[in-house]
Amino acid sequence: VVAFITFIGSMGNIPLAALLFGKGVSFAGVIAFIFSDLVVFPVVRINAKYYGWKMAFFILMLLFISLVGASLLLHYGFLSLDLIPDPSSVKVQDQSFFKIDYTFFLNIAFLLGSGYLIYLGFVKRTDVMQMKEMAPKSKLMEKGLKYIAFVCYVWLAGGMIVKYFMQ
Repeated sequence: VVAFITFIGSMGNIPLAALLFGKGVSFAGVIAFIFSDLVVFPVVRINAKYYGWKMAFFILMLLFISLVGASLLLHYGFLSLDLIPDPSSVKVQDQSFFKIDYTFFLNIAFLLGSGYLIYLGFVKRTDVMQMKEMAPKSKLMEKGLKYIAFVCYVWLAGGMIVKYFMQ
């Protein structure tokens, strides 16, 4: 549920999963959290845009049931082989190192490429046939989803304020 609402992304899921495991979340819960990239709010909206809401919810439920099943299977499989690590041994360290290496230059290249694509998509619009949607949008649904996303952002910002300024 947390991953669905917040959409941290793959790079943020692993450190957060380690932190959750160290704070007492079960192994199955941590595995489900890591797998949850496929059942997040933006992906559901994209599926709904192309396939319609009925199919988007079907895909969501199919992935969710698979996620829960796989997590429980891994949990009890590891438990039966006594392979679940000790949560007290998990140590999350704050590491952030800035280096000028190949990733720096790749990030610059992808930033330039993204800027060019944004320029093509928003500034230099052409009259060529634009890609059409496969399923029509509901104005009411889009407005509702916009407000739900706004509430999620306010919730996240409120949590950050409480965490960092109200201690």
